[in-house]
Amino acid sequence: MTRATLAMVVSPITTGPLFPTWDGALWVGEVDRADVHASSHRDVIALDGAEGYRRARLLVRDHGEPLGFVEAEITERRRIGATIDVRSLQRAIRPMPAPAARVSSVSGTAAGLVLPSVTVVLCTDGASDSTMRSVLACRYPSFDVVVVSHAAEPGDDAVVTIDGRTVTTIAAPSGGLAAARNAGLLAATGAVVAFVDEGAVVDAGWLDALGTAFATDPDVACVTGLVPSAELRTPAQRWHDERTPAARTIRRRVLRLGDDPGDLPLHPFAASAYGTGANLAVHRATALRIGGFDTAFGPGTRVGGGDDLDLFTRLLFAGAAIAVEPAAIAWQRSADDVASLRRAAAANGHGLGAWMTKNAFDRETLAASIDAAPEAISAFARLGLEQGDRAAAVDGSAASEPLDVVDAEFAATKRRLRGVERRSAFTAPFLALRERIGGAGTIDRTAHGRHELQRGLETAGPVREVPTGAMGPAARLVASGLLVGVLVLAAVGQLVGVPVLRASATAVFLFALLGVAPLLFLRPMPLARFAVFAVTGSFVATIGIGYTMATFHVWDPVAPFVVVVVGTALAVAVAVPRDLAELRRARYVADDAPTRRRWGTTATVTTLSLAGLAVVVVTALTHTGDPIRDGLFGRLGAGLVVGLAIVVAAAVVALVRGRAVAVPVVVFGGAIQLAQAITYGMPTVMAAARHIGVLEYIRQYGGTNPAADIFQTWSGLFAAGAWVADVGGIQNAMVIAAWVPVLLAFSTTIASGVLASHWLPGPRRPWIAAFLIAMTGSLNTTYFSPQSVGILLSLVILVLATGPLRSVDTTSVDGIVAAKPRARKVGLSRIVGIAAIGIVLAVTHQISPYLTVAALVVLVVFRLVRPWWLPLVVLVPAVVFAVMNGNVLDKFLSLANVGRVFDNVQPPSHGSTLLPQPLVTRLAFDVPAAALVVLGLAALVTVLLRRDRVHWGLLLAAASPVSLLVATNYGQEGIFRVVLFATPWIAILAAALPMPTGRLAWAGSAVRRVMRPAGVRAVVAGAGIAALVAIGAFGQTALDWNRVMTRSESAATQYYDRTAPKGSVMLLTGSAIAVPSNTGARYFDVSYLTREALGNYQDPSATYDPEADVSDITAKLVDTWPATQYYALVAEPFGAYGERYGYQTDAHYQELARAMASSPYWKRVWSSGTTAMYELTREGMRHATR
Repeated sequence: MTRATLAMVVSPITTGPLFPTWDGALWVGEVDRADVHASSHRDVIALDGAEGYRRARLLVRDHGEPLGFVEAEITERRRIGATIDVRSLQRAIRPMPAPAARVSSVSGTAAGLVLPSVTVVLCTDGASDSTMRSVLACRYPSFDVVVVSHAAEPGDDAVVTIDGRTVTTIAAPSGGLAAARNAGLLAATGAVVAFVDEGAVVDAGWLDALGTAFATDPDVACVTGLVPSAELRTPAQRWHDERTPAARTIRRRVLRLGDDPGDLPLHPFAASAYGTGANLAVHRATALRIGGFDTAFGPGTRVGGGDDLDLFTRLLFAGAAIAVEPAAIAWQRSADDVASLRRAAAANGHGLGAWMTKNAFDRETLAASIDAAPEAISAFARLGLEQGDRAAAVDGSAASEPLDVVDAEFAATKRRLRGVERRSAFTAPFLALRERIGGAGTIDRTAHGRHELQRGLETAGPVREVPTGAMGPAARLVASGLLVGVLVLAAVGQLVGVPVLRASATAVFLFALLGVAPLLFLRPMPLARFAVFAVTGSFVATIGIGYTMATFHVWDPVAPFVVVVVGTALAVAVAVPRDLAELRRARYVADDAPTRRRWGTTATVTTLSLAGLAVVVVTALTHTGDPIRDGLFGRLGAGLVVGLAIVVAAAVVALVRGRAVAVPVVVFGGAIQLAQAITYGMPTVMAAARHIGVLEYIRQYGGTNPAADIFQTWSGLFAAGAWVADVGGIQNAMVIAAWVPVLLAFSTTIASGVLASHWLPGPRRPWIAAFLIAMTGSLNTTYFSPQSVGILLSLVILVLATGPLRSVDTTSVDGIVAAKPRARKVGLSRIVGIAAIGIVLAVTHQISPYLTVAALVVLVVFRLVRPWWLPLVVLVPAVVFAVMNGNVLDKFLSLANVGRVFDNVQPPSHGSTLLPQPLVTRLAFDVPAAALVVLGLAALVTVLLRRDRVHWGLLLAAASPVSLLVATNYGQEGIFRVVLFATPWIAILAAALPMPTGRLAWAGSAVRRVMRPAGVRAVVAGAGIAALVAIGAFGQTALDWNRVMTRSESAATQYYDRTAPKGSVMLLTGSAIAVPSNTGARYFDVSYLTREALGNYQDPSATYDPEADVSDITAKLVDTWPATQYYALVAEPFGAYGERYGYQTDAHYQELARAMASSPYWKRVWSSGTTAMYELTREGMRHATR
């Protein structure tokens, strides 16, 4: 047998007089891989001080860098003593990967990096000698030490120099470890503050590893290190080791809030993977910016732990990164007595429970907490089990050995400790609450703390944060102020008796601002997302409340209004103090480096855009009246052109400079609708009147009658409008129909831009897509209708379901690494939002849910949305509601229409058309349609040039609404809805058009060369924007004369609905499309008869005889339609519509109007402006029956 040769002697990490009394004890030391591999496989390694140990744990390094841990059997040799076999050790070390490259100031590879100054904070009760010696032995160019001691007297700070290092001793404040660390954070002078637990022994390169981690990544604000166990002599110490992942996990990584690490499903709440407070360093300015440590947590408090977990979470959500640096090693000797385990387990459970409770109630972490809930439940079930990486076993003997009596007893103890941890987690919220009541919190919780924080931030330097574009505290305070201001105006209007003020403020609150309150409980987001979510949330809440009351016939408008007002007040009361505190901190940081504010591009663009909008508004206010032949531009004149031109100039500046592009785009999205609402004061589509009739029905009867018609079934929007009208005291609900589209126009534009930002990079392209959608929107008229609300809700569902794709490195079979886009999994919080919107959408519009699902299915197939079952969240409520109301839906759907595509796309025929349509009628549709065709071609070119999975998916998403034409016979209305849901995807693809490459690279180079001068870019941008604005404005306003009802026409129909006997019929002396019919609650009792129902108009080629026409339609009316009473309506839009769509000329209609006024068959009973209402006389009845 060959005699073993001694290769080296390894010393333990720590020595002590006590020997192990447990067979599972581990001797702890470290070796270097180079030394092991340099030894012969026949050699052995002697372990100093290993008497009584049967196994050893070794930290394996590679020239100082940690690689991992191994555990090996100890063999007693007669002459050498305790040894381990080199051969088996080599076999265990060989698979360990080489350490990741790390910059090191000591090795000289830190060229170009500026290492930060460091202050080491040591909080002690007087037992920190070994820790202090190891800290002072660190090799680092610039550091000092602050000792926070309970033995020091308050106000009696001591400064000494030891080994050339400044050591400052200050008194520990009352409270726990978090309060002491805050004191050290404030007293520190270094840019980085490092914390290490009392009793730990740090490596000589500890500070070097920490400092270089900060220097390498500019957004890193926290670095944690390895905390290996220095002694594993007792079962209690082994328990602590198993419960500390940072004691064995060797992996260098940097974690940010937006990361999606596959091995950390709980991120950003996988706090145990980030490290431990026993060995961490923070960027001082950033830590102070978030208020330092929360003194409600940590040792020395009732909670007893969780201070490090809370700090990690708040730093991540502040936009900073956390680096895990295993080379920063602090050996830790944990308590060795079993009696301390129950306290430690309780502290772990209390810290975990208090931290989880804070996350669940903090707006920064609320949504993320909901997302992490499923994984958190699973993790809680594993609470108390071993965490982190296991040490590699040199042999399998440890696993095969039976448990001795001590192991068996301690296994039972660990099971009991798991129960202690779990129970403690449930009692933790009450303990944390007691700490809060006692004044615990961050540094700025008191006036003195705010003063100290300000002083600390003034000397701390810049904060390490990644700009997120989210609203700051000032913007959120403005949102809260707007919310409060509108409610105050509503109250003032009620108290002083100003109905208009009360009605306007109430409507704005319920339709636009009700959704602000829930957003105040969520993490700050960019302004565009905040705005669209606020409006969407308002519609969801208003529709949900109104529909519930109407469906169950519990119509009590005041009670839910009081509830939402009280809830809003509570939300503001909770949010405003938090925002004020953040505003103070931001002011402290800003004071550190005062800068002179410059008037930049954003201010210029915003000012010009708002100025242009103001010109449009003032012009509209001074030119109110009924529509005229030349449309809105003819009525408003040059003022409208000037206002739009100013906004065009703002858009050119924004587009050329790439700043604030969203502002003019949003203004364009709703400026025309706003001008129409102010000028006409009426809805821009006659069909809105039918919807107002349902609204008035709900107001009068306190509920709906779903069996009556489809409007009463899918009545979500109408019930919401009825609730708003009753609460606001709105007498004429047509005002709602006039102004809601303005809100929808602005909101839909914003939603389009937010959705486009998920697929398009940079500040320009997303809002170019939104601009294209808005300017072709005249094809999909926005008015007070379920489909207009449906497209907004659908867009927001898509916003919640999608997001910017993350890049994932994939390795092919050839070993080629390529970055591929991958969708992020939709979190539970977003799924809840999608479900809520989906339910409201299902009761509002019968088609929108299915078109939304079609787009989602395409995105799922192309792996652009996860999880795969997400479309079911929208589909299931829609299908359930449709099945429940199948008897109503059957009237509109037929299985016979499925597959009859060419029949389904046929537009409705106009059998009464006798004249050719004028050019303006054709151009109002053809021009925007041609623009959309051009966009479609651009979208197709984009797909052909890029040819990747993302753009093919977007193209098929644009094609998915065609399924409506395959299955339903909606005719031209179906075509419009296909265009409505396809346009966003087409515009996104068109805005993604790339520069030519490959064989056409010469063309791309030529375009870049030509567009290089800023003047050329401005001219091209101006021409393009002006052309698209002209197209959009023309499409929206060219047909106002025949499409927009007049005020007198609306008043006439309301008078008829209010006064006519049951069973009456009103003859419309023109097309029914040109009258706001069924505007009242009695639309089941009284009816309207269109002129076309009585036969064709007189031949325009012959001489028109208005008296004969009146005689003819009178006779046919009575003969065709039995009624209790007959009426007739004469209004200017009839003549306008007849001329625009080829029924008869407006001149002939005016002759008809004069003939009606002088006819003995009809008696005028109401008139206003250009509108008159007639009642059939007895002579007219005799004439009709003769």
